[in-house]
Amino acid sequence: MNERFDRDSELLIDALRGIAALLVMFTHTFDLAVAEAYGWSYEENPEGWRLARASFGHGGFCVWCFFMISGLCIHRSISRSIHEGSFSWRRYALVRITRIYPLFLLGLVLAVAAWMLHEEFGNGYNPTPWKQLLASLVSLQIFTAPFPAFEPSWSLSCEVAYYAVWPAALLLMRGRVNLAAFTVIIASLLGVTVILILWKVFHFMEHRASAEGVWAILVLFPVWVCGAWVAGNWTSARQSVTKRKWMAALVLCSVSEGLLVVLKFKQYPGWAIHLAGWSSIPGLMLLLAGGQHLELSKRAWAEPVCRWLGQFSFPCYILHMQLLLLVDHFLDQIAPDIVHHYPIAHTAIEFSLVLGVLVLIGPRLERFFMAWRSRVLASTRAPVLKMA
Repeated sequence: MNERFDRDSELLIDALRGIAALLVMFTHTFDLAVAEAYGWSYEENPEGWRLARASFGHGGFCVWCFFMISGLCIHRSISRSIHEGSFSWRRYALVRITRIYPLFLLGLVLAVAAWMLHEEFGNGYNPTPWKQLLASLVSLQIFTAPFPAFEPSWSLSCEVAYYAVWPAALLLMRGRVNLAAFTVIIASLLGVTVILILWKVFHFMEHRASAEGVWAILVLFPVWVCGAWVAGNWTSARQSVTKRKWMAALVLCSVSEGLLVVLKFKQYPGWAIHLAGWSSIPGLMLLLAGGQHLELSKRAWAEPVCRWLGQFSFPCYILHMQLLLLVDHFLDQIAPDIVHHYPIAHTAIEFSLVLGVLVLIGPRLERFFMAWRSRVLASTRAPVLKMA
């Protein structure tokens, strides 16, 4: 059933979305600044800067957090209709498309602008990214590599796959959340095992973008599904998380982040970085299920701040990279010495400029598109899903 989240947890979810988006933006800004000063390859960087890039130049844990929150919210939005037998694929698809695509298409337009200026983020300039462009239009960029200057969009390909598979699993299991979660996770693990055997035993498709895309979807699905499982068992999960367990969640999340830092510093490949996402599951589950211990609803400042962060999160995540690269292009022309020799100043200037733009337009864009979405869904009698 659709067990309603308490107000404390809703505020925590909004806050985590916004904070995670801000951290992802900072990590990309820092990574770009260090790379432009010392080279994109970690091996070219001085050891201290390699450690700094590994520590502050990646947003992997934040993306794992996004996935678990997404699973939590998507399950909540569809559970009642599935339980009552009234679930409609047409309405569900419309709800999801109107939520993601307006800002995504705006982000793609900005990415094209950055690409036209020959801006790129570490993979070299691609003069003919037409395959990536076409794949992005149908959210299949995970199988081709994202369009240049739009690297964060890979996670949306994963999301779209999860949006399709999870309702199908619930329908097949007649709404039994535990069985659906168990089945999907086992299927994901089997798929991961098969790919590892193909890669490491037979050395087949080791460097194919399509195989790496399938790997990313499969290996990160358990993170998303565990969020859905928490939503499906919300009351019991919430009651089982004591304040001590909730505090332990912060330690577990820190350990997961520490593992990611080590893997990045040691230059492990992307498939291993994605595999490390499993380490985030215990901490994030406890963190989200025990949100009531923060008592945000009792703090007068918390509701407006958390709601604003929630409105800021998606525009920040989907637009920041393109804006960052556009700002970087012009800063390189105005102050090339700062760009190429002073990574800290470079980071501070570009982060401040892009943050200022996103603070100004991000929540406004979110409210505009959400209002448009409400009108579209109302005209088709598709219910507006508050948290999704």
